[in-house]
Amino acid sequence: MTMAQKHDFCPEMLSALLNANSILLCTHAQPDGDAIGSTLAMGLGLRFLGKEVTLLDADPVPAQMRFLPGADDFVQPDAIQGKAFDASLAIDTATVELLGSSKDAFFAAPVTLVMDHHPDNPRYAMHNVVDGKASAAGCLVYRCLKALGVSLNPNIAACLYCALSTDTGNFRFQNTNAETFSIMAELMEAGLDLPTAARPLHQLREEPQARLLGRALASLKLFAGGKCACMRLTQADYRAAHALPEHNTNIVNYALDIPGVEMAFLAEERENGQVKASLRALPPWNVAEIAKAFGGGGHKLAAGLRLPGTLDGLCGALEEKMLLLVEGQP
Repeated sequence: MTMAQKHDFCPEMLSALLNANSILLCTHAQPDGDAIGSTLAMGLGLRFLGKEVTLLDADPVPAQMRFLPGADDFVQPDAIQGKAFDASLAIDTATVELLGSSKDAFFAAPVTLVMDHHPDNPRYAMHNVVDGKASAAGCLVYRCLKALGVSLNPNIAACLYCALSTDTGNFRFQNTNAETFSIMAELMEAGLDLPTAARPLHQLREEPQARLLGRALASLKLFAGGKCACMRLTQADYRAAHALPEHNTNIVNYALDIPGVEMAFLAEERENGQVKASLRALPPWNVAEIAKAFGGGGHKLAAGLRLPGTLDGLCGALEEKMLLLVEGQP
């Protein structure tokens, strides 16, 4: 690898990672497959370079991803109180708020770094690599590891596969591009055991997740002449299904999969008077703009938000926004 190739990736970030001995890797609360897979792959690569790496997240690794190498290494903020790091890197985390209780530890490091693929990331670190055209944060991790001279192996390949496949809907979403498949080819060459990794990520569903899906589907509502759909989940639904927040993965997509539906959302009641929503769309709609109106954000076709309020209030407001958008009103 030539020096020119190395400088294809942010040289300041490469320098910061190479000069640091102890590195804190963070990702967003309620992590998804891209968050977990990307962070694990980065951690494995940095350990290959001899770095002392700590993996931090405010919430536990979802059950479907615990098969990944190193998944048990994640710790929560209480476990590292008082520990100092040379640098911290937040991966797949679009805003400071999404770091949750990991925020203080992230900013305590003298050098802060961000690697993200959400275009509305405000670049809150000292050095930021943000590429809204990347299909997943895992693409940026791949580029960084290649620039650092880290050779892919089956463990890193499994983690990057998790990142890429989950954020592209198993290579079905519009964000899937040529780079995605180029990386996948290298992962296969590096020894990725595709059937073993794909089954827990895309086929298996724990009983609480299946029961939660049933309750969400029972709430399904179509509006705007069938162009929009919504579902809702209450705290009572979670209790009845014996489910955790991690069990809602991809539920919103079931509403978007109905023929004729072009925009959809899943609204959820959370603790302490909070509500959240996951929004999805087909081209040409832009649900990120809807999310921004409520203090959220994300991608054009996949966005989210969280705020104080009631489930009825949030559902009514989102329905109104989508209806106005379909009718061509600002």
